[in-house]
Formats: sequence, C-alpha cells, structure tokens
Amino acid sequence: MADPQTAPKNCPGCGAKLPDVALSICPYCVTPLGLDAGKEESGESPFAGRIARLLEHKDLGPAMEWSPPEGPEFVRGGQLVFRGKLALTVGALAATAGILSGGPVSAVAAIGYAIIAGGVWLLLQGKRVIQQSVQAELLRRPGVIVDRRSETNLKGLGGNTDYYFLLEFESGVRGEFLWPGRGVNEEPYPTNLPGVAYTRGVELVHFKHIRV
Repeated sequence: MADPQTAPKNCPGCGAKLPDVALSICPYCVTPLGLDAGKEESGESPFAGRIARLLEHKDLGPAMEWSPPEGPEFVRGGQLVFRGKLALTVGALAATAGILSGGPVSAVAAIGYAIIAGGVWLLLQGKRVIQQSVQAELLRRPGVIVDRRSETNLKGLGGNTDYYFLLEFESGVRGEFLWPGRGVNEEPYPTNLPGVAYTRGVELVHFKHIRV
C-alpha cells in the first residue's frame, strides 16, 4: 500500500482536497490516483457488506437513472433570472410610457432605463450562478453515510447551517461532502444511511435512501 504521506494532497483532475489516506480514485470526480485504496487496520470496512447488498438491490437501477432536484445555488440562480426578466418587463413598460408621453426624456423613461439596466445585471448574475452550480459532473454512486458534522454561519440577525457528510462508496473509498442546509422544511440525512449519493464535485446534491 502506498504511504499516505506520499499521496497527493489535491486531486489532479478536479483540484479538490483529498482525505489523508491513500486512495485508488478521487471520491469527488473518480479520477484514478494510481494508489491502493486505504483500509482500516481491522481489514474490510464495516460498511462493505451493506454496500455489496446495495449493488444487488432491485431499486438500485431506477435510483441510478433518477435525476435529483439541484441544490440551493441552482435555485438561487433561477430566482435571479426570474427577477431579471421581471425587471426587464417592468423597465420596458416604464420606458415606453415615458417615451409616448412626448417631449424630452421624462423621469418615468429614465427610471425605466435604470430598471432595465438592473434587470440585465440580475439576468447575467443568475445565469452565472446556474452555470457554476452545475459545472461539475453529476455522479450517482451507491454508498453509506458514515458520519456528519455541521457548521453554522451567522449573517446579521440570521444565519445558515451547512452540513458535511462523510460518505463511503464501493472499495472503501471515502470523502466528505458539503450539503448546504435547506432550512427547517428539510431535515439533514441521518448517519448509517445506505442508498445512492448524487454529488457534484464536493457537494452532496441529494441522497436517496435504499433499505438493505
């Protein structure tokens, strides 16, 4: 087995920081690393049996073909695009009304042009956020949620909580993935949960539970 001290710190494929163990593939983009997979001193991972049963489960096929809803950043980008289009419509109406009023450019028309400029900015920002949120390839892999932790970020009078899930996949490959909190309407996944993980880079987009 390769010495973990000689293993790369970052994946040569996606640039993500790698766990401090020797791995055969990157857990975030499955780029081959040319190393032997790390194993626990006791031998086979305690989750290997559950993952093996997942690979034979009748529900695995449909789960591997299913496309999950995208994460919060994709949704935020869509909201920006919607607001941009709305602003363009309102601005165009205001500018047209100002022009039809006759005479020099009226205050209404000037406001309309300002709203149009703001709409264009929102539209471009929204498209940029959407493109960045889906830049990494969506991977579908059977695995188990081994552990989780959370970090709360305070902003003004409020804040948000991000969760980090340690996932184990086939051949004992492990990686920690970010799951941005969705608020009180969606509970984070529990540990020791088997199923299919849908990931984009270091982000866990969704986890579909399969009972084994």
